[in-house]
Amino acid sequence: MRRLLAALALCLGAYLSAHADVFDFPLTAATQDDFAAVCAVLSAHAIQKGDFTQTKHIAKLNRNLVSSGAYLISRDDGIVWQTKKPFPSTLTVTSAAVMQTTASGKKSVLIAGSNPTFESFSTIISSVFVGGDRLNAQQFDIYFSPSADGWTIALVPKDAAVRAVAQRFVLCGTATLQSVTMHEPGGDFVRYEFANQSFPATLTDDEKALFAAQ
Repeated sequence: MRRLLAALALCLGAYLSAHADVFDFPLTAATQDDFAAVCAVLSAHAIQKGDFTQTKHIAKLNRNLVSSGAYLISRDDGIVWQTKKPFPSTLTVTSAAVMQTTASGKKSVLIAGSNPTFESFSTIISSVFVGGDRLNAQQFDIYFSPSADGWTIALVPKDAAVRAVAQRFVLCGTATLQSVTMHEPGGDFVRYEFANQSFPATLTDDEKALFAAQ
């Protein structure tokens, strides 16, 4: 019986450790090197592309809205979300602007310089997806939980205006970034899950055009 109880306690301890909340683990000097190694992995490629599934959770309705498509992240240019289902559209986020293009080709552009809050938000979004030294204590309160089969990073923006839009981000991954969840005020969240990642050396002409604010 003692052996059985000991085994159950060991299993329970392992379960709790594996499912512990990342916010229980603020970044410390002891985990800094492992965190830096993960940041290096996230920023190892100047260009990343693949497929995504987006789940938008609306807390008041207890409802999830799911969309999917292809994404492109360029360290020097920005991020493109090309939604294919349920309705085609393209969203481009750069340091200078956000551009929304509908299936009919109609484009709307928001210039960052006209909205300081957006400029800060754009910088934060770029930091979250690009990684590297952009994930720093000047912009975020950082939490980090490594495990045998991956890692989890939580980021709380220090900019109050950004927190009014995105209270915190949770990143999960292994050798690549697997998911990003952006928690919004009121209990809503948006989760991006990634698959079929590839890392081309350069952008195509069509991809370069996606970042042009016209």
